[in-house]
Amino acid sequence: MGGTELRTITLSTVSILLTATCPAFADGPAKPVVKPSATTSAPLRLPGNPVAGVFPAELQQQNIIPEVSTQVSLSSSDANRIVCTQEIKDVIFSAEKGVGVKVVEKNAFIKFRITRKEDREVYSTTPTEFFVVCGESVYNLIAIPKRIPSQTIKLSPGTEKIRQNAALYGSLPFEKKVMAVIKAVYTGEIPEGFSARTVNRKLPLFKDLDLTLVRSFRVEGEGLVIKEFSVSSRKSGEELKIREKDFLSEKVALRPVGIALDRHTLKTGETARLIVVEQIQGVGEGGADVAHGEN
Repeated sequence: MGGTELRTITLSTVSILLTATCPAFADGPAKPVVKPSATTSAPLRLPGNPVAGVFPAELQQQNIIPEVSTQVSLSSSDANRIVCTQEIKDVIFSAEKGVGVKVVEKNAFIKFRITRKEDREVYSTTPTEFFVVCGESVYNLIAIPKRIPSQTIKLSPGTEKIRQNAALYGSLPFEKKVMAVIKAVYTGEIPEGFSARTVNRKLPLFKDLDLTLVRSFRVEGEGLVIKEFSVSSRKSGEELKIREKDFLSEKVALRPVGIALDRHTLKTGETARLIVVEQIQGVGEGGADVAHGEN
């Protein structure tokens, strides 16, 4: 699918499609293929605009809370940005590490020095520790320079929900974090750090399926929203085959990083649970995550 890498794994009885390496997709959503079978068919998608563009995994939201030493990935080739909800008073670091820092009101810009050796550019790989004084709080960042695009680091106030989620998910690799939040919603073991919202809204995406957004959960401070849908068949007399990638649509999520279904065939009147993890764009005033369009 163009620049999109998709991978399916199984967590207990739930199949999960991980799209984290490239959450948006260049060639549009997967189109269901109707197989020549008298008893099983694929859902027919209603016309709609495909999602365009690519959103690399390296642009993942990185949220930092105060007084906790946190490892972050920064670009070794481009300028990186640190954003706080209050004015940044100072950034303390070791200048010997070959790093340049400029502070402008609520922003600090970090650039690793690029050297030349035998007519080639050499990019820094040396971890550097930063102490950022923002308002009355101090943030401790251990920056790991990597050959990735420019990064934006959001400094979030130390609210209780952010702290709870950081304790649960802060040390997990991104892929395992996505799997963990899907499992939490699927099993009903919702952490206290999640903010829940009941929606119960139908999405007119398929001709033969009823797709209803039942509820959504915001994982405060982690840059993730989990959407739980119910999926039921309207196709009379036939068993309908559904796949995770059938739901790669901007009407479901703009930046999906994980999709899970608890069943892959539906008869008339049967219902499946669909769980979608979406990456959200940033952090607003007061440290609350801001969704990139809650569909």
